[in-house]
Amino acid sequence: MLSELRRYIYHTRHSGLEGLFRYIKLSNYEKKIFKNKTLKWNDLGFWEMYTMPTKDELKKFYSEIYWLNNKYYKSHLLIGRDLSHLNFLEKMIPEKLSPGAVFMNYGAGHGGVSYLAAAKNLKVINIEPSELYSGELKNFINYFDLEDFFKSKDSSQKIDIFYSSHTLEHLNDPIIFFKNILKLIDIEGKIVIEVPNCRVANPGDDYNEGGCNGKLSSNHTLFFTKDFFEKLNAQIFLYTGDVDSGEYIEVSSEDNAKCIRAIISPESITKWISEI
Repeated sequence: MLSELRRYIYHTRHSGLEGLFRYIKLSNYEKKIFKNKTLKWNDLGFWEMYTMPTKDELKKFYSEIYWLNNKYYKSHLLIGRDLSHLNFLEKMIPEKLSPGAVFMNYGAGHGGVSYLAAAKNLKVINIEPSELYSGELKNFINYFDLEDFFKSKDSSQKIDIFYSSHTLEHLNDPIIFFKNILKLIDIEGKIVIEVPNCRVANPGDDYNEGGCNGKLSSNHTLFFTKDFFEKLNAQIFLYTGDVDSGEYIEVSSEDNAKCIRAIISPESITKWISEI
């Protein structure tokens, strides 16, 4: 209740009564599409929200509502996590970071990794339903969603690196998601994904990612385990630490991991889809 009151005060101070009324209206919409939900286990290796919000409901939520309560990220072009992710890419797939390579950031958010990729002279394509600052940057293109991208002239280019950080947990169908990746990724491309881990042994009261022990919290719709990425024959990395600040400490067990990071090949996705 106190947290909600603080949000009312924040939006009143920054946007006046009109902004407050808009926030209340959109918050009520958020409660409508996420309330009275449970979780069910999917044998592909994740918990999923039941009943699942529709694609259109999620599109409205992430384009109009989500960033109202996550303004911290939008106000920073770069955070520690972005630097850590770039270091990981440079270490694990340096051959894909050559100038002119095509880098897609799916769910680009505030765009931190995209700006770093642009500075390395990669061609950056962002998929992000909320506003993303691009300034006068060249080779830095924004699309609302993949449907918009597939309709564009840029869709004829094959993606060398498909990157997605903490976005898959907001989707409603991971199978369609990976089928779409196959339409755009180069045959020698790499897919790099990070998601929260929902098998933390002792999540504690401040754990807000949801999914642990089949319990629902947060507005995430999917809650992944290492099982999912093992089925995709991925290289898997487990981390704990203050990941937003860029502190990633690798661990060996899901019990202690805050997040899962995976590197996947298009060939593995093709095989996975053929078997499900």
